[in-house]
Amino acid sequence: MPTGPAARALIDTTAHPLPPTLSPGPGSVSVFIGFMPAWRGMPLAAVAALQAAKSAADAAINTAVAASTAAAGTPGAPAAKAAEEATKTAALSSMSSAITSAAAGADIHVCSTPLPIPPHGPGVDITGSATVSMNFLPAGRMGDTILEAIGPPNSITKGEMTVIIGG
Repeated sequence: MPTGPAARALIDTTAHPLPPTLSPGPGSVSVFIGFMPAWRGMPLAAVAALQAAKSAADAAINTAVAASTAAAGTPGAPAAKAAEEATKTAALSSMSSAITSAAAGADIHVCSTPLPIPPHGPGVDITGSATVSMNFLPAGRMGDTILEAIGPPNSITKGEMTVIIGG
């Protein structure tokens, strides 16, 4: 029997708890796995640029968090906390736009996990199959990484075990 990552569909689960499944997608309109629309990743050629933007956004957030932490217990704490939240909101907005643009029709997962505030926002599969495509996009598989606007990366924790998709 072939081995490899199981194929993903719209109802498969993610590592982050909210929502517990891939959504909203929409998933492929012409490829179904386990009677559900197949999940598709973003074009692999665009992944490096999106990861660079994510690194820059994370650095800005980490700097703001460090400043807010350093200001704790001082008269400047409220302003530092406000600046931290403004930085997170700006990063969420810019990364949401970057993800939507870079996705190029790929399915987008919206993570509602609230911590750290604000919610993680939209995310896209950045490690889809390099050899199997659906609707000209990389096939999604169990174990693939979803890069989200803010917060840590998410991953796919379930797939259709009767459908195996290679590298």
